[in-house]
Amino acid sequence: MNHSTLKQDSRTQLIRQLVYFDEEKTGFLTHYFPEPGKQRAAAEELLNRYCSALEERLADFQEDQLDNQVLIGSELQLRYLDDDALDTYTLVFPESAKPEENKVSLLSPVGMQLLLAEPGRTYELQVPSGQLSVQIESCRFINCGEVG
Repeated sequence: MNHSTLKQDSRTQLIRQLVYFDEEKTGFLTHYFPEPGKQRAAAEELLNRYCSALEERLADFQEDQLDNQVLIGSELQLRYLDDDALDTYTLVFPESAKPEENKVSLLSPVGMQLLLAEPGRTYELQVPSGQLSVQIESCRFINCGEVG
């Protein structure tokens, strides 16, 4: 597959994500957060910000800009600052999550904190065991964000 085809595939995938959330966001949220509350409100606000970011990217689509922010379908390398360990994760839709393969749901606690994050920045992630300081070493959109 040549570079032009990959670029078109990336653009098409992001358009599909945007259309999906435009048409199915309420059903998506209801499926994963059936009761109103803080979690659902936070997820809805995050999806609204995500859709706005996608609209901006698609208005002036440049494939090299896809690696400037964590999107659904991005592979990111995290450095844990407490022990300097590295881990690689891919952010995916919930039905594609496979923790054993480091495919993390965008709706997981960590996924929600990393969606729209930027490489080179340090983040304090809230996890069940406390707080983790991480730096996003790299981010690469790998066309792994197909709508389920």
